[in-house]
Amino acid sequence: MIIAASCGGSRHTKKSQAAMPGTWQKEPIVIDGDSKDWPSPYPNYDAKAKVAYATSNDRENLYITMETGDEITQIKILKQGMTVSIDTSGGKSPDFNINYPLPNDIDPIDISKKDFTQDKGDQSLYENKRLDQKINKSAQDANQFSIDGFIKCNGGFMVKQTTPCGIQVRMSIDEYKELVWEAVIPFKTIYGKDTISAADAGKHISVCFALKSFKKEPKNTSGDNGGGGNNGGINNGMAGAGTNSGMGGRGGGGGRGKGGGGRGAQAEDPMQSLYESSKTWKFFGIAYGK
Repeated sequence: MIIAASCGGSRHTKKSQAAMPGTWQKEPIVIDGDSKDWPSPYPNYDAKAKVAYATSNDRENLYITMETGDEITQIKILKQGMTVSIDTSGGKSPDFNINYPLPNDIDPIDISKKDFTQDKGDQSLYENKRLDQKINKSAQDANQFSIDGFIKCNGGFMVKQTTPCGIQVRMSIDEYKELVWEAVIPFKTIYGKDTISAADAGKHISVCFALKSFKKEPKNTSGDNGGGGNNGGINNGMAGAGTNSGMGGRGGGGGRGKGGGGRGAQAEDPMQSLYESSKTWKFFGIAYGK
């Protein structure tokens, strides 16, 4: 599942893409699942994937973050997992992968049509709170990650564990109901040296956020709602929510609850994105400052 969700491409297509200037990080970013250290709103946004993202670096580390306020995207990440990859050639064939969160087959999020009701009143409020509770619990339970390809630093780890190379990851649901993902990657794990120098300024590098889609379950003709199962499927009630559920997300992914969208926003098929995988790339150059 992790391989299917990765950003990997052909190893024969290591070609640098057009790169934007990098961002110099004057003060180290605290990796705690809080976006307070990052610009607001995030400078980059993928409207199809519904994720906002940013990168920066200092002499020793590369910093990466992603956030989304869209409930469907949050559910896809928390249930199916996400892979964040790095290509030090600036192309689309990464050698380094962070798998976090890992796919959750043990305790699947089982969402029904009721969670996306447009009805007003106490019942709607209760159901929306129930959805928030499910998402928050799933985020809290995502306590493991794996890394591969990094120099002298591979395998599976607990999120609060200190890795031998200093790679850290964190994820949380913030006060604006945004899912915030952060990581710090020491340059020694991708370049083999402790610090960059002025000669590295502008060196092409790229980062990819890969989200895996759900599989569509066959329609249930037995009359019950069925279950999500352990193969990435969705509860029939959720899959059948259709156009009337109208779910546009908590601020569209980068607005920390301030942007457009939100429950009740009109959408032709708000569930369609569940069945669409995505790969969001950022191409940039290493920054160097004093």
